Amino acid sequence: MKHTILHADDDTMFSRMVKLVLEQGGFEVHNAYDGESAWMLFNKMSFDSCLLDIRMPGLNGIDLGERIRNADKEVPIIYLSGEDPVLVEKEVFGRGGGNGYVSKSFRMKDLKTLLNKHLDIHQKQFKKWI
Repeated sequence: MKHTILHADDDTMFSRMVKLVLEQGGFEVHNAYDGESAWMLFNKMSFDSCLLDIRMPGLNGIDLGERIRNADKEVPIIYLSGEDPVLVEKEVFGRGGGNGYVSKSFRMKDLKTLLNKHLDIHQKQFKKWI
């Protein structure tokens, strides 16, 4: 079974690259190009993890993360952004409900490793409830 990922980022070229690489790695990726579209998609589908950019038009990534976290306490939220992590750390890991932060200057291997780590933790927690 493929893990489903919600990726919200207004940079369409970057989004396509992330989707391509993650799908080659066995993930199923659904892209949204703004926060509101991502929120609507999140409410229509079930996701194993969310990758959110911080700066998007309309509903930004932190506000989107807060909504997602209020709706689902367990789904891993990883911020994938060009913002300086020191400047956004409080918002990302506080109100934004983040489980991780990856700079957009990352290596794709690092992103896959982080996703697999959080998905493994999420599945182990879920199995405790079964």
